[in-house]
Formats: sequence, C-alpha cells, structure tokens
Amino acid sequence: MGVSALIFAAVMLFGKKVLSVAPASGVQLGECVRTESHIATLIRATDPHLPEITGRGGNTTTSISILLIPLDGNEPKKILIAEGLAPNEYALARILGSDGQVLWFDVNPGSKARAGSIGGVDLRRHALLQPAEVRDPSVPQPGARITPDPDRFLSAGFIVADGHWLGLHAEEELLGEFAPRKFVRRVVPQENRKRMRRFHRGALEAPVDGKYHRILGMAPVGEEEYLNAAFLRMDDKSEALRLADPDGALMIHTSAPGLKGLAIVSRVDTAGRILWSADTGIDRFHLTQILPGERSFAFVGTRPSEEGKLAEPLVVIVDNATGKAATHSLWR
Repeated sequence: MGVSALIFAAVMLFGKKVLSVAPASGVQLGECVRTESHIATLIRATDPHLPEITGRGGNTTTSISILLIPLDGNEPKKILIAEGLAPNEYALARILGSDGQVLWFDVNPGSKARAGSIGGVDLRRHALLQPAEVRDPSVPQPGARITPDPDRFLSAGFIVADGHWLGLHAEEELLGEFAPRKFVRRVVPQENRKRMRRFHRGALEAPVDGKYHRILGMAPVGEEEYLNAAFLRMDDKSEALRLADPDGALMIHTSAPGLKGLAIVSRVDTAGRILWSADTGIDRFHLTQILPGERSFAFVGTRPSEEGKLAEPLVVIVDNATGKAATHSLWR
C-alpha cells in the first residue's frame, strides 16, 4: 500500500509539473486607460493546466494581470491581480480609473460580493495593494461600458489668430461646409473619411454673437495632399491642441490608401510646414483608441494584418515635442 501511494504521488507530481500545458501569451482584455504617469490595460492569460482530453475545457482557468506602460519611457510592468478564474468570473473585469496614486480595478463586477472584487495597484511601488489597504475608490464606479471612439479627438482646423484659419480640407469639403459665406466655430470636428486633404488658410470675418465666424475665402497651402488628415485635440469639446516653440499643432494622417495604410503623426507649424513625422506602425483603420496628453499622445490598435497571422495589438506613445515614438506590444 505504501509503495502504491508513493507511485501515485509521483505520477501526480510528474503530471502537474511535466504534463501540464504551459500558459499561452496573454492578450488584452478591455480598453486601455491613461493615468498621469502610465497607460494601463488588463491582460488575460490561460493558467497552466493538465492536458484537456474531453474538449469541455474543464481544466482551464484564467489569470488577470494589469500591464503598466510608463509614459516616461521606462520598461512596462505586468502585475498579477487574480488567477484561477472561470470565464464568468472575469468577463466584465475593468479598470475603474486612477486617483493619482492608485490604479483601481474591479475584476468581477457581476459578483454579489462586489466589494471583494475591487482592488488597486500602487502606481509608485508598482505593487498590488494588500486587502487592508483597499477602500472605496474615489473614481467612477462600474456602469455602462462606453466604447472609446478615436474620431472624437479629430479636428478639422483652428483659428491661428483673429480672422485667420488653418484647416485640413478636401476639395469636396470646400464646396460644402467650408465654402465662402459658410460659418465655422472654434471647435470643428473632422470626419474620418478616406479623402485626400490639403492645408488651407482661411480668411474669417469677426465672430457673430462671439461664436460664428463667416468664411470669406479659403486658399490652399502647397501642393502636398494627405489621406484622411486631421488635427489632434484633447477631447470633443476642444479645438486642436496648440504647441509652442514653434507655434503649431499635431496632425494624424494615413500613409497610403488600401489595406496597408498606417497611422502617421506629424507636427506642423502655423504656416502648414511639416516639422517631423512619426510612423506608429498601426493600421489606421484598425486604430481603436487615442489617449491624448499635453506632452504625448498614445495610440492603440493593431499592425496591418498578414494572411494566416493574427494582427499584433500595440500601444504607441508619441512625444508631442520631438516625435520620438515608443512601441509596446499587448501580447504579454
């Protein structure tokens, strides 16, 4: 009996350590969130498990981690926050937000004991809070999930100075909303359309009621055209983000038409000159998030797809002053 018990124990240990299936690379779960110092997202990975022969996945559980990508260029850090979860225990997992010191998350919003599913990561120590440190976070509570829309960060142009407009417009747009005698406001969104656009200087009348500027005329600047071009802004209530030394703004456009077009970010001055350009490597039409900042913009999306391969998800952080780009894979 003793020998049989020893053999059984050895087989179980051998099965767990040698025959177990190693975890695959982790994949992104949900959206990315920007804090003052990081881009953060949840990463889902299958736990090591014994080979599954029934086809029902009974041995398979999941681990959830938080990936912190520093905005200062330091190496990302992945922090395990939960493991051994069944699918119904993490399907609604989400990052709640940051209070500046702690990044708060809810790994199981649907749980009846929801308070026990909330946790936090200390952003200074890059460490998971102990249960005694967890409190009711002063950040928005779980509610309706809102899919981020990159289009809300696109601007058609901005008022450079009183009576002077700098815009990115296609020929058909100059015959429509940007035609002479039409009105523009300071905040004008840009349509995400596969149109070739050029820089245009506009002459504007004094504002009516302090809001509406009548267009006197538009004149092209140079011959260069940019596919699906737009200026970048901080949110859908603001005009294009203005940069200093020299005065200018950021433009996003697409490198080429078709399925291989990449999202390009360029800094331009108020004369419509390109100062630098940064290739994000992200398929422009699979750009899923824009995370704006005064010092850098972050872009989330996938590389262009290749036949027979999954498209790699990326976070690319572009410095607003220099155009230096840092690329981070979300396969972890």
